Amino acid sequence: MSSSLIRKGISPLALTIAVINSGFAAGAFAQTDKDTKESGAGQLEEVIVTATKRETNLMDTPIAITVFSQADLDREGIANVKDLSKMVPNMDITLESSRSAPVISMRGVRSTNNTELGDPAVGLHLDGIYSPRPQGAMALMFDVERIEAQRGPQGTLFGRNSTVGNINIISKRPDAKEFDASLGVEAGRWNHQQVRGMVNIPVAETFALRASFMTEKRDSYLDGYYDPNQWDQRYLPDDVKNAPAYSGAADDRTRVQSKRWWGGAQEVVKADPSTFYNNSDQYAFRIAGYWTPTESFSWQLAYERFQNDGAGSSDSIDCSKAKKTTIMNGATPAPLQGCENVYGKGADEYTLLVNMPGMVDQTIENIRSNIRWDFSDSMAFVYNAGVAKQTQSQMSDLDRGITDWDMSMFFNDATFKSQSHELQIQSTGDSKLQWITGLFYFEENNNMQGGMTHSMMFGEYWNQSDRTLESQAAFAQGTYDLTDDLALTVGYRYTEDTKQDVGGHGAQCWDWHPNQDDASANGGRCFPAWDHGTFNSLPKDYFMNADIYRINSDNDNYGEWSYNNYRLGLDYDISEDTMVFAYVANGNKGGGIGDVIVQTKQDPLTADYVLDENGNAVIEKRWQLTYDEEEVVTWETGVKTDLFDNSLRLMATAFYSEYTDMQVSNVKPLFVTYAKEKDPQTGVETGKITTNAAYSTVTDNIGKAEIKGLEVEFDWAMTETDRLRGHLTYLDTEIVSDFVQQWAFAATDLYKIDQAASVDPTNTLIRANLKGNELPSSPKFSINLNYSHDFNLSYGAMIQPWLGVNWRDDSYYSYFNVDKHTEKFVTDTPEAFSDTRPAVTYVNLGIKYVAPDDLWNLEAFVNNATDEVDFYWASGGDGLIKGPVSMPRFYGIRANYNF
Repeated sequence: MSSSLIRKGISPLALTIAVINSGFAAGAFAQTDKDTKESGAGQLEEVIVTATKRETNLMDTPIAITVFSQADLDREGIANVKDLSKMVPNMDITLESSRSAPVISMRGVRSTNNTELGDPAVGLHLDGIYSPRPQGAMALMFDVERIEAQRGPQGTLFGRNSTVGNINIISKRPDAKEFDASLGVEAGRWNHQQVRGMVNIPVAETFALRASFMTEKRDSYLDGYYDPNQWDQRYLPDDVKNAPAYSGAADDRTRVQSKRWWGGAQEVVKADPSTFYNNSDQYAFRIAGYWTPTESFSWQLAYERFQNDGAGSSDSIDCSKAKKTTIMNGATPAPLQGCENVYGKGADEYTLLVNMPGMVDQTIENIRSNIRWDFSDSMAFVYNAGVAKQTQSQMSDLDRGITDWDMSMFFNDATFKSQSHELQIQSTGDSKLQWITGLFYFEENNNMQGGMTHSMMFGEYWNQSDRTLESQAAFAQGTYDLTDDLALTVGYRYTEDTKQDVGGHGAQCWDWHPNQDDASANGGRCFPAWDHGTFNSLPKDYFMNADIYRINSDNDNYGEWSYNNYRLGLDYDISEDTMVFAYVANGNKGGGIGDVIVQTKQDPLTADYVLDENGNAVIEKRWQLTYDEEEVVTWETGVKTDLFDNSLRLMATAFYSEYTDMQVSNVKPLFVTYAKEKDPQTGVETGKITTNAAYSTVTDNIGKAEIKGLEVEFDWAMTETDRLRGHLTYLDTEIVSDFVQQWAFAATDLYKIDQAASVDPTNTLIRANLKGNELPSSPKFSINLNYSHDFNLSYGAMIQPWLGVNWRDDSYYSYFNVDKHTEKFVTDTPEAFSDTRPAVTYVNLGIKYVAPDDLWNLEAFVNNATDEVDFYWASGGDGLIKGPVSMPRFYGIRANYNF
């Protein structure tokens, strides 16, 4: 099915009706076709899910849901949530590199606030227990029973931040029936080494233990270099600092090797790939116990730890766009274009020059408890509880040698602690009314210490030692059989949220000159301005010391919100093998607070801060941010059917969503002031108006969008040895309200203006109404196909080749949709700064040998066989578009032994 055919000839509504009608017809046909098995078709096994917080058959559950087993994850090389992106219909996962955080988008809705203030739009649960931090989604997935990816609002049962969907990772439960163990190894390109294993020990008839682990190491797939030509050399090894003088021709120098004001150019030094950005050095383990003293009572308790000691991820340059513009090299245009212009001959999307080695020290610990007591023949009590702690230290190079402004970011033992409790009472048995009701409580306490250094001018420090979130809710949902074939579902949830910041503040320090007194006596002046030697004599941890900064804002803030979630649905069994369903439901992403932005008083002659008696800056104006929850209301209809004697499983859904009060994080000018410019010599007005403002990234509720789409999933056992699985999707998104934004995507490039000029909110040139734009990360079409064939050998072994193909249509990285606003730009090459994300096709393939009785297996695989280059995220500015880049062609072998 070509995208052009659908765009020109078939409307989404017509296509939806056709698919659903085909499901009805096929369901009726399946009842009369009794000869399917004789034709050699296979049969699909029943899949059990817990999407409604009780065990149900996937095909009887009136929700759009995709399920993966551990075998599915292994075959596709999926180790964390980010890798699931291609496998779930209308889900897109990008990566924000400075915080090592995934950005999960589902059906066009996502969150771009990855700080401790933000909330995700897609909920993440581990064994049914909510995980609040998006970084937690990057923890390794191993020894899982299944992963359930639900689409559509799940607010009534899963609560806040399940706005458009929910991902539930369910680990394998200890089994008291028999001993079991396995060990797997994997080796591949870039010195990739992965080991995973598990052991299940029946301790008694009613108690079992299960332990599992996974370790992974891999060198970086980037072509990385350390560069002594950049301003800050404090983190570089001595052999890099003392690299020989640049020996090439002047015209071949990279931009960062251009002569600086402190001396001549030096050679760049190849980095050790084992410790460079985009490497992998992580492990995880889980220990779980399962106790069933009676048939009516069970308790599972698990401890899990994840450790990431890698270098973190980094952005790269989009060379295809960089080739369309001229990047300045010193005072004149460089002779080379694109990435070569910046990094030298032969540079591509995987080339990176930095002066700060990356570092991540991230620990995530979880304790999870699941208790169930069937206290009568018709009711059960369930208590799910979890405690989590995430600690993260990180250092990253922000400018990557692209600009003269040498910037870095650090986090210093940032700690996020949370606890979650949910009490449920639910019906059991087979009565006409099946129901569940419960209470939910969640609490998170964050201590975030970090900062950003602009090595030639100033530094910022963030001290948020007591940021808290408290959420409590009550919910109930029931399904009543109106007839033998027709059922009604009604659900409701009431939620109250509170967010608070106590004692948090922002601080700054700025330049001082060597002939002045000690820096600490100069109002927070901590930089030896324009003195390269003095700057690089500072200790590595100099800017991590909060005492060198002057507090210029307090972030004491408070907000509270309450909201209601509902679900009303009908499902009807057309036949034993076919059901249709329809519902309307809503979901909310929680409201929030932000940093308090202040305008400080400055001396009009020296521009220095005016200090109070305690030595802190005097605040003239204070802007306190709170924003409301956003809401998605969805109308959805679908069909699920098993065809041809359970050899073909088909699920199709069509949906329409209204997305209101969209939370958008964007740069915004605050405290804008205007003044008539005067000649400094004569004092006579020049006739020009000057502007001044505080420039900050804030989150606002802006705009309304409409979203409609179609998702078709299938799983077909074509024969007893052939299987084809996959999905087809259609997604149409549009901002339908006035959505006026200060242009923040490549503004200095597209408008050829500096930041100071761009803060003027009356300048219509740099403000845009984005009404009619598409939502980011929302490809119009996508196709995913996975085919495998089993060659059964005579002695009981099997050889299985498999092939996976995923095609994704083009989309946008941001809300701005640059190509729709070109008439406003000053630059003559707006395509060089476009936020369009091109279409891409991924191909994975492999071949697997399985020994008799599945005692062991050996597999060779290739991921991204076509070597596609795909950027997960993009930001504009500095004359280039940049973002995290996909992994190139990756190949290897894996083996597993079952004891």
